[in-house]
Amino acid sequence: MKKLTYLCLAIGLCFQAVQAQTETAHIHYLSDPDAAERQHSVDIQHMKVQVSFKPEAATVLGKVTHQFVTIQNHIDTLFFDAPGIQIHSALLDGLPVPFTIQPDGVVVRFTKSLMWDEQHSIVFEYTAMPKKGIYFIGWNQPENKQAPDINYIRKQIWTQGQGIDNRHWIPMYDCMNDKFTTETVVTIPLQYKCLSNGKLVSNTDNGTGTATWHYQLEKPHAGYLLMLGIGDYAIKSTTTKRGTPVQFWYYPEFKDRVETTSLYTERMIELLEDETGTPYPWGSYSQIMVQNFLYGAMENTSATIFGDFFTVDARGFKDRNYMGVNCHELTHQWFGDLITARSGNDVWLQESFATFFPKLFFQWLEGDDAYQWAMRGEYNSALAQSEKDNFPVRHTKGGTTRLYPKGSAVLGMLRYQLGPENFTRFIQHYLSVNGFKNVESWDFQKALKDKLGLNYDWFFDQWIHRGGEPHYKVSYTTQNNQVLVNIAQTHKTDGHVRYFKMPVDFAVYYKNGQVDRKTVWVMDSAQQTIALPKANADIDFVLFDEQNKVMKKMDFAKSPSELMAQAAKAKYMIDRYDAVAAMKDLPIKDKQTLLMARFTAEKHPAIRAEIAKQLANQPKHKLFALIIKDTKAEVKNAFIAADTLVLDHVALYEQLLKDSSYSVVENALDKLVNASKVAPAVKIKALASVSTVSGQNNNVHCKYLEHSIAQKVNVDPNLEALTVLCGPNYEFRTRVAAAQAIKRLNVFSPKIAEHLIEACLTYNSRLYGPCSDVLKTLKKQNDYNVVLQNAIQAMGAEQQSTLKNLGLKD
Repeated sequence: MKKLTYLCLAIGLCFQAVQAQTETAHIHYLSDPDAAERQHSVDIQHMKVQVSFKPEAATVLGKVTHQFVTIQNHIDTLFFDAPGIQIHSALLDGLPVPFTIQPDGVVVRFTKSLMWDEQHSIVFEYTAMPKKGIYFIGWNQPENKQAPDINYIRKQIWTQGQGIDNRHWIPMYDCMNDKFTTETVVTIPLQYKCLSNGKLVSNTDNGTGTATWHYQLEKPHAGYLLMLGIGDYAIKSTTTKRGTPVQFWYYPEFKDRVETTSLYTERMIELLEDETGTPYPWGSYSQIMVQNFLYGAMENTSATIFGDFFTVDARGFKDRNYMGVNCHELTHQWFGDLITARSGNDVWLQESFATFFPKLFFQWLEGDDAYQWAMRGEYNSALAQSEKDNFPVRHTKGGTTRLYPKGSAVLGMLRYQLGPENFTRFIQHYLSVNGFKNVESWDFQKALKDKLGLNYDWFFDQWIHRGGEPHYKVSYTTQNNQVLVNIAQTHKTDGHVRYFKMPVDFAVYYKNGQVDRKTVWVMDSAQQTIALPKANADIDFVLFDEQNKVMKKMDFAKSPSELMAQAAKAKYMIDRYDAVAAMKDLPIKDKQTLLMARFTAEKHPAIRAEIAKQLANQPKHKLFALIIKDTKAEVKNAFIAADTLVLDHVALYEQLLKDSSYSVVENALDKLVNASKVAPAVKIKALASVSTVSGQNNNVHCKYLEHSIAQKVNVDPNLEALTVLCGPNYEFRTRVAAAQAIKRLNVFSPKIAEHLIEACLTYNSRLYGPCSDVLKTLKKQNDYNVVLQNAIQAMGAEQQSTLKNLGLKD
């Protein structure tokens, strides 16, 4: 009896302690009203979409069938998202059913209430002329009369459903918290191909100049992930070592770019299977490039769409390639598609993972230094955002910096804490238990507890559910046989942002080559002193958080001798980089020998780029010959960006204009021609040397045209060429580059006005945003504004209203 009493008392105390901890943990979490999950009365089981198009009119002719199970009782109405869609008919289980069209959708009214757990089918026939969700590219543009150009507009139809845009062309329940299987049946002109989700069931020639493509996805996914990609394509087919079929859809005339664009796709799938402990879940995987895409890419289930600006040749690969985005979207096939967040505040469970796992790919490809450098970039992004606000990762107002880099960095810290094998083991469990379902943050935390028996609520509390990052002020002294490290957390705290606790790796480097390492918990307090054992030797330098494992801002003052020792002797690249960067204000004569030694010794370009930056303002230096021949564009671009002595470096720039990197050529041309002290003849010679170089999305050609006009070289034909490049026959990156050149040149004409107005009326914010900014600047001049207003007056009423909302119409 006594034992039972003691046991009950212990359980009671334990419960009270847990309850107190839980209340303490949650009481100061920021309110997030926008995180509320949408309610629904039925569970969609299957959606079949049958469509054809009038592409010149941007019109969808459709029929959609929803099979569903009721999950509430006495349902007498049912709402489907369908803003702006004209519904022609509705059938419930084959019989007509009354419906009412509303601005945001359609309400179906049942004469007999639906009861719990009933299975039904509803069919809508409809016409849609959507402004978003599905995009008709190039159907009203003239055919390309010139040689094939990757940047020239082409005829395509493609979709972008995330977050809630598929509802604009399909009447549907369009929210991430319901998952269902899908079919797409698409009729298009015979000369084009169509990609959609899942397996291709059939492709039928209708004998009428059209073909019908039928796809089926047999596992449930969220409706925003349904996709179409239609156009003129060739297909590269491969298979992973474990048998997953992979297709890469590309423009037939650019077969030479396929390998550089699709590089390592199969290996990425295999690596993700290894790191998640989970086979690729969707049977086959396809990727399709499209023009004027709104983002970098989109992880539609089994079929990723990506912007064709990632389609690069071997030279363009040096500046921008698809590998990182490729791996990001592939990761979403597990995190986002296989498991999907319930609501907006848990989208970090998709985007943070899709940002984290590509770091592991680049670690495999390029080594540990690449991983450390990526982590540092994520830390810096998070810290910069926290200068503006302190929303947590799990919050609908956290913003993309929290969803992507900060959340990714948090996962990196968690993986280090657990160890790679434990991390993979619990991730596999998390995916296994929640596969093809919706999840929230607590599911992730629970999986860790269930699989490994570890309670990391303290970790998630400070890094996911609360905002901010630790700011450490560190110093050390020696006393007897100890190194006393003094640590102050200096960031502002409140009920939401608190002091942080983390295990931190300390390293004491000695002049005799000995290194002592110890991991110690830095606790959640304003001040702490940690005693480390000291060897009987002189200290060279001390590291707090060796290898950059904790996201933080740190103030740790060191002497020049300590920095030089750290730059030369620290084991890890990131610690050597920190020392070199901290030496930026030291006189060149004091650090010259060290910088030369590190430039030739360092394999990762980050340190070489920092050294190039610090040396750029020397009239001459022995390292310049190595800098301009460096294999990495970021090293040469760092030198160009920091250089203020261009006149002394003309010979270097003439060599850089021949570089294999388009970005280096562009930046070198810009720097040389903009330098006031460089002779006009030198500038004209530089322009002539790049006159035939297009670059990536015409980046070099736009610079050439801009500077040629400014230098009074062939002004009229070059301005005409620049005007064409900002017009609708080109994709948005070329158009934006040309528009910004026009702004800097301060030139305007009716044709420029026509092209920029057309850009401002497109769906793509990455086009209309910059182009509207250009027009706002130019319209400040009265004569230019007269030209602009005349062009606007020729537009229709709806277009004029849009332009007025953009601040362009007077």
